[in-house]
Amino acid sequence: MSAREETCPPGERSNAEAVRQRGGGAAFQGVRQLEVRAGEGLREAETFGAWEAAMVETYFPLAVSPLAEAPTPSSGFHGSLAHGRYGAVDVTVVGATPQRVRLTDSLIAAAPDEFLLASICTRGRGRLRLGDRVAEIGPGEMVFFPSNRKLHWDFGERWEKTVLQVPVDVLRERSGCTLDQVRTGLTLPRQGAIGVVSRFFTNLADLQRHKPDEAALLANSALDLLTTAVRLSAGEILTERSALAFARERVHEFIRAHCADPGLTVDRIAEGCMMSRRSLYRVFDEMADGPGTLLRRLRIERAAGLLAESALPIAVVATASGFSSESHFYRAFRHEMGTTPAAFRARPAQPE
Repeated sequence: MSAREETCPPGERSNAEAVRQRGGGAAFQGVRQLEVRAGEGLREAETFGAWEAAMVETYFPLAVSPLAEAPTPSSGFHGSLAHGRYGAVDVTVVGATPQRVRLTDSLIAAAPDEFLLASICTRGRGRLRLGDRVAEIGPGEMVFFPSNRKLHWDFGERWEKTVLQVPVDVLRERSGCTLDQVRTGLTLPRQGAIGVVSRFFTNLADLQRHKPDEAALLANSALDLLTTAVRLSAGEILTERSALAFARERVHEFIRAHCADPGLTVDRIAEGCMMSRRSLYRVFDEMADGPGTLLRRLRIERAAGLLAESALPIAVVATASGFSSESHFYRAFRHEMGTTPAAFRARPAQPE
């Protein structure tokens, strides 16, 4: 068995310490990434012991074991996670080969705090048993569950999910909801408003593995959006704060989906999001940048990807990224990236 752990910047503090700290208002401490892989000649129990320790450090006391009815892959056990904390909300990408995860009465009693968690499936399928409820989730689907009730998760194939975690007292303070009022143990769909929130968090989780500083900037709305999902799942009318966070993410998603259209303007963004121009700018009141700046940055992000991953001529990249002319693209790219498109393409490839 081998285990590899690393912490992405920012900050010089040990992220193991950051993982153990709980509560709201904490600054972003970086992303802790860990991988556990079975090695030749070592017992499966030793592998799962190391993986269980990593899971406990990331979450709270729980038990992890092989899933008896699922065959172990010929390559042996493999698990990985990437964990970040944004204020009061923990975001973790976690995945592994088949396994069972349990919460028992004794494990619950050993935990110092209570949390609400949300699992968003991104690969494979998982089955949650919580009391008399059974929830199955596939890619894009989400389920809420508490840390203070007996449960077990079964994963019968290679799986990955994004897990959100917030202290119950923080949730109560922000939303007025108690755990008893949250619709736990029910599969929430990938479509509609809940789907918008799910996609925000899966995109944030993916970004934190590669660009943690950018993830930290996007995570300012994490607690409000998680509260939004809780309220939406219960069919409640959103508070003004939650509604604004949801509208902000809906606008961001629309601009990202249509940024390659050179005819996309602020007026068309407002129309596409079914709001007035005034309401659109209100969505950005608490942000440093307006919708026009966000559109330009998403176009540059798209162009940078095309420059790095294709041999398309720069003029074609400009058009495919939504710029009306090559000269406009050149000026915008240099302003945003601090270098020219040609120099950006010529730079050495960054290691994964």
